[in-house]
Amino acid sequence: MTDALERQYQVLLTASPLQRVGAFALAALAKVGHLEQLTAEQFKTATTTMTRHLLATADVAKAADAGGFWLSASYMLWPNSKINPTARGKQSPAERRELITLWRAMPDAADWPGVPCSYCDRPACKWFGKVDIPLGASSEHRNTTAPGHEGTPLCYPCVASLWAFPYGAQLSGGRAAAIHSWDDVFLAPVTRMAVQRTLAAAQAPVQKTKPGSYPRELAVLSAVRAYGERVHAGVELIVLSNSNKEQFLRTQEMSQPVAEWLRSTTIKTDRRAGYQALVTTQAAKAVPGEAFLAKRAFGDPTAILFRTTAYLLDRVSAKGGIPVEATGLAPLVYSYCIEVLNMDEKDVARIGDLARRLAALLGQDSRPGPFGGFMRANAKGGNLYGWFRSQSVEWLLKTRPAGMPRTLLPVEDYRLLFDDDRAWSHRRLLVFSVMEALVEAGWEPKGSAEELEDIADAAANLADDDTN
Repeated sequence: MTDALERQYQVLLTASPLQRVGAFALAALAKVGHLEQLTAEQFKTATTTMTRHLLATADVAKAADAGGFWLSASYMLWPNSKINPTARGKQSPAERRELITLWRAMPDAADWPGVPCSYCDRPACKWFGKVDIPLGASSEHRNTTAPGHEGTPLCYPCVASLWAFPYGAQLSGGRAAAIHSWDDVFLAPVTRMAVQRTLAAAQAPVQKTKPGSYPRELAVLSAVRAYGERVHAGVELIVLSNSNKEQFLRTQEMSQPVAEWLRSTTIKTDRRAGYQALVTTQAAKAVPGEAFLAKRAFGDPTAILFRTTAYLLDRVSAKGGIPVEATGLAPLVYSYCIEVLNMDEKDVARIGDLARRLAALLGQDSRPGPFGGFMRANAKGGNLYGWFRSQSVEWLLKTRPAGMPRTLLPVEDYRLLFDDDRAWSHRRLLVFSVMEALVEAGWEPKGSAEELEDIADAAANLADDDTN
């Protein structure tokens, strides 16, 4: 075997996320622990396994029939390929098997195009297009290609990786959803688990079930939280369809800080204890909390903090008192602000100190009015600066707990709340911290029904500001 030919059985990782997922899927199909352990013989075994799965569809009349998993998937992955040609109904099972075998075989070296692979620069074995490359261009000559080029040149390991990509994805709803990361140590086991699920799904009876809310984002959250090592890169969710009916590609990224923080909620005791409470805060009327947490972790991480505060305010609105969950959520909220929202640890500490001063001030009056005023001042139409100006006088006149300073709002705290790029997030953290401090102090509002209703209205209005 020549060196060039031998390299056609060696899988390399490239800059293509789809090829990378497929490369690790090949390793999983070959049942090796790591891609570096994949030998030429094991690579051949993996490609033979994939071809065998396609050949099994030769006796299947329709994609919905038993054993039609890969035939059904092929319309989304490889439209108009040898597994699903227009004339398939007129072909015999033997003809189908012959065409599939030829399609997936490595071309003879004499027929190689003599150009480098577009992915890895090794000698390409053939021109390829949409039939083999998800969302690729046609393999026919187009006026946007160089003369003599009939598509995209790929070596056999790279195109085999693209063939293996669906094994490392979830195939449902006419789309393929895969988890990708530039952290290879993370990607390997996540892809291995995906391959196991795909192989199981291919053997299971066809079932039509209605998916829950944000199932793909939730799958990423679950994979991150189940991972046993530190996550060193962001985690991408790639959803695509290569069908003739729908050309679709959407990529979302969960940043590395979000992913690592979510993972920490399974390994750090104080965070693990409060995780279910956090999940509860994220729920909407028709969306379970963990699903919405997953969605926000991709699209709007700041909303997780805002929604947590809004949930507690909703509880205040419903019951008139501050829910005790505020204290259990504290380790999660403070760590999230520092590790994900990139707040300075000293700034978070300053907000905590300010919250304790405010709790000491508000807690001297059991009437709900003062706390309601604090909430109204924090609303989007409120005047928080004016509220602090008046309360600073109260702070000087009333008895302060021992050790607390005479100044209610120092200059440094003023800057955090009114003159900082994260001012709005700092204010929401302050609302949470004040509720936590009041719970720890054992404060409960007491007053007439009208006064309690007033505090409920103030909490509801503030919660509406932050509800997505």
